[in-house]
Amino acid sequence: MTNKPLAPTLSSDDIVFDPQDMDTAASPATDFWRWANGGWLDSNPVPPEYSAWGAFHELHTRNEQIVHELLKQASESGAEQGSTTQKVGDFYASGMDTDAIEAAGLDPIQDWLDLIDGIDTVEDLRTAFTELIRIGAGVGWDWHVEPDRTDSSQNLLYINQGGLSLPDRDYYTRTDEQSLELAQSYRDHTTAMFELLGRSQEAATAAAATIWDIELRLAEASNTAVERRDVEATTNKFTRSELAELTPTAMLSEWVEVIGAAQEPAVNIDKPEFFTELDTMFDEIPIASWKSYCVWHLISSVASALPARFEDESFSFWGVKVSGQQVQKPRWKRVVAAVGGGVGQLVSELYVRDNFPPSAKERVEGLVERILVEMKTSIETREWMGEETKHQALEKLAGFGYKIGYPDVWRDYSDLTIGRDSWLTNRLEAREFEFDRNISLLGKPLDPHEWLLPPHIVNAYYWPERNEIVFPAGILQPPFFVADADDAVNFGGIGAVIGHEITHGFDDKGSMYDATGHLRNWWTEDDRIEFDARAKMISDQFDQFEIENGLSVNGALTLGENIADLAGLTLAFSALGRMLDESGRDPIGGLTPEQRFFLSYARVWRMNSTPEYLRLIVNSDPHSPAQFRVTGPLSNLDEFAAAFGIPDGSAAIRPVNERARVW
Repeated sequence: MTNKPLAPTLSSDDIVFDPQDMDTAASPATDFWRWANGGWLDSNPVPPEYSAWGAFHELHTRNEQIVHELLKQASESGAEQGSTTQKVGDFYASGMDTDAIEAAGLDPIQDWLDLIDGIDTVEDLRTAFTELIRIGAGVGWDWHVEPDRTDSSQNLLYINQGGLSLPDRDYYTRTDEQSLELAQSYRDHTTAMFELLGRSQEAATAAAATIWDIELRLAEASNTAVERRDVEATTNKFTRSELAELTPTAMLSEWVEVIGAAQEPAVNIDKPEFFTELDTMFDEIPIASWKSYCVWHLISSVASALPARFEDESFSFWGVKVSGQQVQKPRWKRVVAAVGGGVGQLVSELYVRDNFPPSAKERVEGLVERILVEMKTSIETREWMGEETKHQALEKLAGFGYKIGYPDVWRDYSDLTIGRDSWLTNRLEAREFEFDRNISLLGKPLDPHEWLLPPHIVNAYYWPERNEIVFPAGILQPPFFVADADDAVNFGGIGAVIGHEITHGFDDKGSMYDATGHLRNWWTEDDRIEFDARAKMISDQFDQFEIENGLSVNGALTLGENIADLAGLTLAFSALGRMLDESGRDPIGGLTPEQRFFLSYARVWRMNSTPEYLRLIVNSDPHSPAQFRVTGPLSNLDEFAAAFGIPDGSAAIRPVNERARVW
């Protein structure tokens, strides 16, 4: 054990870290979270227009300002019809024209309301479901197109459980006091929305009760959040004839044909039992009840684009009650978010022109290559893994692809028409365009330029069916990536993120896919048992992190992210060590490079949250709350203890025999 001080003093002229962001009264040995972030946490309460506030939000806000200015300029440019600038500019302008939105009322969705009103038969109901799903109204089931897990050279249509409004099926089934209160608030909100549609209080209350009963029945037939993570159990290919047998009343096989996927011989069904129940419900539930359900899902899906009375009522439930947000964000922020969600790559085209230099891409590519080398070394040196499995793991790693910044070829939006006249019409047009675009991917070779996120978004991901990691330009900025900072800062920030995404390919789910993105067991039985034992150790650790009385982190739900956090940190720290072997370990700003690495990591995850938001993510999000994404993995790392001279028995580090390590 070293004799380094437990609480090193940070220089006031450090170009990266501000001593005021720390809590020097705390010690890294007892509360590293406070020591690293306490000053910032104390001086940055959650703003009333947010449900959480942290480094991600700070960066998102900077990007938001940039995008806002770009959209304003585009809206005033008089750009050529059909151009990127015209489409994003007119989209933005229509969202800011609140007078036109109020004057339009429900007119932009009247055709769908009339369609629902005209439902008399189950056949009519199927037609309505088809049209509502096309505009993202969320009735009945969810769907997406992605590579076939059993043959990743081809795209496949995945049809999944859906039809709920609340964030997770457990919101309907839990019986604790808080859950029952939220369920009643949901029914009250549904009632209020129907009253805004002109229904009497009695009729609105009855409609809300009907919708609750339908959604409760769907929830009880649905997989839990943990069960949804089981890729083997949720991989069930059905031929079209088998799908017809599964849903003789709902007739999903015919739905596949109607939406333009008639050439598809098979689809994937995540939970057949859900669709058996849905089919029974089609037969048993009165048409009048289904009509209320359809109206609700239509209205709730477009509330943010309707007149203020609808948008405000929607916010009073989803913003305040579900997320803990106290006031709505300014109009321009809501519009910027919606335009980015509707035509994300068009927005990103403008964003990256001036906000992501080639030099940044080149430096991040270098970090990725270095951390891939560390993953290779990690695989080769795992004592618990046999040679046969190591060979397969190395083959998978060699097949990794990565994308940085933005696509080489931008998405083609030439078939999408956007105007200035109707905000809601633009929103629906964008949804229908995206529906058709996804369906068009079926029956074609995989597009190597496909991205799951718009490049201006602050995020990153691993795509198992493609075996690729992706780092959008939006996240490649401070505090994750600081172009003029020392290597320790960047390895602790974006380096840990890169390591995180790489090891998603080898977490409890990603490790079930091979080098080509096929869902295939490439493990020997003994090695998988060893892996699962190490993974369970992490899961058990996170089960112990309590959010409030009676509510703790779900270690099984968050397992993949927790494995990736721990392994990503380990890989990034190892890569930094190799660089320091070459460049030296001179302290900067009063901190060693190793200390700057861990401080940088903690800074990335600093965050304050409302109680409602914490409950939301613990119940439905596969990511652990921010504090535990720091203290959880660090408590397992010998390297962390050594960097700060933390003695055994300290609160910040686990006993040696309890420290988990997978990669």
